[in-house]
Amino acid sequence: MGQAGPREEQRLATGIPGLDTVLCGGLRKGRMYMVLGLPGAGKTILASQICFHQATQGSRVLYLTLLAESHTDLVSNLQTLSFFDSACVPANIAYLSAFTILEQGGLDALAALVRKEVKAHKASLLVLDGLLAAEELAPSRQALKKFIHGLQVVTGLIGCTTLVLTTGGEKGLRAEHTMVDGLLLLQQRVFGVRTIRELSVRKFRGSAYKMGQHSFEITGDGLTVYPRLESMVDGHLVPGAGKNERAGFGVAGLDTMLLGGVPAGSTTILLGPPGSGKTLLGLSFLAEGARRGERGHYFAFYDAPERMLAQAAGVGLHLQPLMERGDLEVSFRPPTENILDKLGTELLTSIRSGRVRRIFLDGYEALRRASTRTARVARFLAALVNECRVREVTLVYTAESTTAFGPEVKFPLKGISMVAENILFLRLVELHSGLHRFVAALKVRNSDYDPSLRELHITGKGLRVGQPFAEGQMLMTGLARTRTPEPTPLPKPRRTVRKRAAAKTSLPKPRRNVRKRRGT
Repeated sequence: MGQAGPREEQRLATGIPGLDTVLCGGLRKGRMYMVLGLPGAGKTILASQICFHQATQGSRVLYLTLLAESHTDLVSNLQTLSFFDSACVPANIAYLSAFTILEQGGLDALAALVRKEVKAHKASLLVLDGLLAAEELAPSRQALKKFIHGLQVVTGLIGCTTLVLTTGGEKGLRAEHTMVDGLLLLQQRVFGVRTIRELSVRKFRGSAYKMGQHSFEITGDGLTVYPRLESMVDGHLVPGAGKNERAGFGVAGLDTMLLGGVPAGSTTILLGPPGSGKTLLGLSFLAEGARRGERGHYFAFYDAPERMLAQAAGVGLHLQPLMERGDLEVSFRPPTENILDKLGTELLTSIRSGRVRRIFLDGYEALRRASTRTARVARFLAALVNECRVREVTLVYTAESTTAFGPEVKFPLKGISMVAENILFLRLVELHSGLHRFVAALKVRNSDYDPSLRELHITGKGLRVGQPFAEGQMLMTGLARTRTPEPTPLPKPRRTVRKRAAAKTSLPKPRRNVRKRRGT
């Protein structure tokens, strides 16, 4: 610490998408880090990706292996990945096997070799792959600790950042884990028939980092880390009071119900069964935003862009020109085995870009299936909603109700007030031996609205919300019935004069004989 305050620590960028975000800037230069994981977890690919990124920046790297695997096989496997650059080998990346040295001379000979080669290559990054072999050949646990401490002192003085790769051996942390400056744990977790790769930072001295389990995947480009969305949202950012503007749907009748639309910067859930019109309302919302000069983004899971354009054109919504002008962006992810935090990264990037003012997410069920932990989806959405409020982005997303007909309506998630400020309820109802769609506003936060139930018409000319169901009763129960009109009294038949005359001339009825009358 100097007179001006603490010195800012230099960072070594990993070049792995998302990892520097988790590490809040990358690895600290001259420090030692241990990467733990079972075979197949991705340790070698992670270290190699960092090595080639540093080599392209002009740094010199020493990759020292304690494994029986030959460097020919190692390099051959790396050549299938896009980050591999043959020009870096051996100009900037030197591979050296120390397995024989370790077998013959033990830890002392290995330590001497490391010191010599690091100085000879002037390496700024050292990778020691296969510490498990050193653990097995160490005469004692104390000797292994001494080796790690000596290696840490030497590389620290030279300013060489060190990555030590190991399987971790026994469960739990051991003494040598406490000696290094950071611990990165790579895991493969099985959820049913799915396998999810996760990275967590157990320790990172002298720097902040994103805590928790962060998903990652290995593709032809190497590792890509997707930081947990909840850790990416700054909880200290409090949404402002918001604007008094309205975000309309462009649907005649519906905007009238909502007094112009939903409040700008709010979150709206479209709740209803399949076929009730949720997707078309969301697309109308984006088209109306484009008409007002507000760029929109459509996150789709069920309909590919071609099918979506055809579906919208069938009701008079022509979205192709909006996409060509750049007023509408479309992202499509088939609802198969998605990674929840990968979806979150894409959503967060769009929200923070500053160019998108409206987002339509279709729908909630795809997010729930992408999550391996069902209870987490509500927290995921809450973080996403808070980010939209802070950035003043209006979010609309769909959720399917569990029943299409019946007297009971269940919300698909708990704590819905935490993830939606406005709720529009859509439903199918049987009336007059036919199916009708209706829409109702269950909730619009801090705003007045029309609570009546109105019919939603979907025609080839567009969407339209009609008048309230004046004659319908019990529509919300799914067991609708019409109001029975009161019967009109029939006029009394008029008697003819002939009958009246007959009545006047008729003889009086004979008086009945009294057989018995008690008390008189």
